[in-house]
This record gives sequence, structure tokens and C-alpha cells, in this order.
Amino acid sequence: MTDNKDRGDAERGAASASQTLDRAIHLVRLISAARGTGLALSDLVRLAGLTKPTTRRLLVSLIDNGMVEQDLESRRYHLGPETYAFGVIAAERFGIHRLAADSLIRLAALSGDAALLSVQHGTEWVCLSREEGSFPLRSHVLQPGDRHPVGAGAAGLALIAGLSDEDIAGMLAVNADRLVADYPGHPLDALRRQIAETQANGYALNSGYVIKGSWGIAVAFRDPRSHTHAALTIAGVESRFTGGRVEELAALLINEKTLLEQRLGGAAHPS
Repeated sequence: MTDNKDRGDAERGAASASQTLDRAIHLVRLISAARGTGLALSDLVRLAGLTKPTTRRLLVSLIDNGMVEQDLESRRYHLGPETYAFGVIAAERFGIHRLAADSLIRLAALSGDAALLSVQHGTEWVCLSREEGSFPLRSHVLQPGDRHPVGAGAAGLALIAGLSDEDIAGMLAVNADRLVADYPGHPLDALRRQIAETQANGYALNSGYVIKGSWGIAVAFRDPRSHTHAALTIAGVESRFTGGRVEELAALLINEKTLLEQRLGGAAHPS
């Protein structure tokens, strides 16, 4: 009986520790998504759905470990120096953004619009890098650090279209509630049609269904070194996607995807 009680106490303790870790990571992600503006304590309480004392306790621990810091004047919370150190170390393995930097610069220069790199992380995709083009009218909807469910946006559509039929069904099942809630103008039936069109065309087109007037076109690829699934995107305002320009942008992306895959393959098998 004692052994069973001890085992039960240990399991409850492990569950509590896991929940604490999950909550702390969620706070770090929320602060990261705010980028340079940071977040106030009240913002974090509201966004995380936690009590004020719990949020404050987690933030104190994150600050003690260098993961978060608080601006003394504004009292807003920002990412701490330890997150930068982790990022630098992780870049040695997941340094796809370094090898893709030239591709983004080239795409932005040739298209005049924003070029972006995103990677898939589980059932989400995360924007890693953005290179601005020269066209003065821009869409600022997607920024580095932003997260969306796989299936949403041009990058998410390109990524899900590259999966097997079984994995597509599984991804839609997992993300269905979030897709329906966050993107009401784009029902799942329409998304399934877009997946089929993406597979047929070889590129994904978001015709403003995430944010009206903000369009994007994307192609997916895979990093053979880390097995990371990623996407290149060109994003801009609706007027930049008229006439035959969609096909022109698609050709730019497909060509750059080929060059980047060759570069990544060479990095995976150095001579």
C-alpha cells in the first residue's frame, strides 16, 4: 500500500512539474511573439489564462534563469539573454536561415515584395526570417516569430500539401478547431480544395483569406540535415498579385527552392 501511495505521489509531482514547465514555455512564446514591444504583466495574465500570482511566480523563475528580463522603466517583459545564447547554439543544427539568407535577398530584390522563411514545428509553422522588397506598399502581417497552424497561410498551405494523404487528414483533424476559430473566412472544405490545387500547381497561394488584402505565395522544401520541413514565401498586398504575376512569382520561388535544396544537400554531404 505504501509503495502504491509513494508511486502515486511521485506521478502527481511529475505531472505538476510538467505543467509548470509547459506554462513557463508558453509565457516565453508569448513574449517572443510580442517581439521588441514586450508585454506587461496584465497582458501575460490575460493571454496565458493564468492567475496573477502564478504568472508572476513563473516570470521570476524565468528571470532568475536568464530566459526573460523586465525593463525597469516600462515594467514590460522581454526575452532574456539566455534565449539568444540558446538560439546561437541551436543555429549550428537548425541553421537553415543562414543558408536561406541569400535566397530571401534574391527573392525580395527580384519581386520587390517581402520574402520570408518559415519552418514547421509539430502542428504549427513559425516565421524565422523576413527580407523586405523595394515596393513601398507592403503587407506587415507576417513577422519573424509569428506562429500559425499548419494549413493556414501560404506557408502553412505549402507545408500541408507536401504531406501524405494520411498525414494531411491527421493534421487537419488536430488543427480543425483552431483553423475554424481563427480563420472563419476559410472553411475546411475550401482548405481541402486549396491543398489539391497546391499539389497540382506545385506552389501554394493565399488569396487574402488570413487577412483581407494581404496575399502570399509559397513553396515547401526539406532540409536533409535536420529533416526540417520549411517554406519560402513571397508576401505583399493584393494589387501585387494581379494578371500573370502569380505565375512569375511562382517561377521565382520554384527556381530558388531548387538552388536552396542543392545548397542544403551540399551542406549535408560536405566534400
